[in-house]
Amino acid sequence: MDYKRILKEILNIGREMLRAGADVSRVEDSMYRMCKSYGFKHADIWVIYSNIQATVETAEGDIITQIRHIASTSSNFDKLDYLNNLSRRVCRQTPSPDEVANMLQEVLDRTPQPAYLEYLAGILGGTGFGVFFNCGVKDAIIAAISSIIIVFLGRRLAKTENNPLISNFIQSFIAEVFIILSVYVGFAEKSGNITVGVVMLLVSALGFTNGISDLLHKDTLAGILNISNAIIGAAGIAFGIVSAILLFKGVL
Repeated sequence: MDYKRILKEILNIGREMLRAGADVSRVEDSMYRMCKSYGFKHADIWVIYSNIQATVETAEGDIITQIRHIASTSSNFDKLDYLNNLSRRVCRQTPSPDEVANMLQEVLDRTPQPAYLEYLAGILGGTGFGVFFNCGVKDAIIAAISSIIIVFLGRRLAKTENNPLISNFIQSFIAEVFIILSVYVGFAEKSGNITVGVVMLLVSALGFTNGISDLLHKDTLAGILNISNAIIGAAGIAFGIVSAILLFKGVL
């Protein structure tokens, strides 16, 4: 049995689970179960949101260590559902490394959800929060357009920018400039209410919540990283909005 290839594919599955938004405890548990199903005598697996390390002992007594670096993560629960099912299938059937690689590639090659769903979700979220924060009809329309801007920029920046401070700064700055100018020309009335509603699309409440969950599960480093990223992202939002307001000081 090619234990090195097996461990390689197990780490590849764990890497893709992290990229799709799985928490570290789920990834570790899935990887431990897959290692056990292939008959490794012992396994030590350590996962944080930017790194996976695994050391296993084979039935012949050989020690194998492999590492994966994860540059960025996002939330894709549709893909994560298929990856969870794949890990369970691997545990049940213990396929060969080539078969595992092919099954993983099938999951990765699935047709992604259409872009209009992301735009629709952004519009509903930004506009809904805007109405919640007392926006009128005209303000709600501007909130919807601002949400489209944020989703568009987010999709573009996700391809090149992994730093939440920079990406959130760019998105919040451009959206706030649009909101301020809309109020200035009379298309909207309550810039503050619109802003509070729209920036909810950028607030990483899920990351902060997952960080607290990691701390409660004694995944201290992973929890600190998650909470730190959420705070850094919030700082980017604040800097972007403040910069736009200072740039157009006197317009409000």
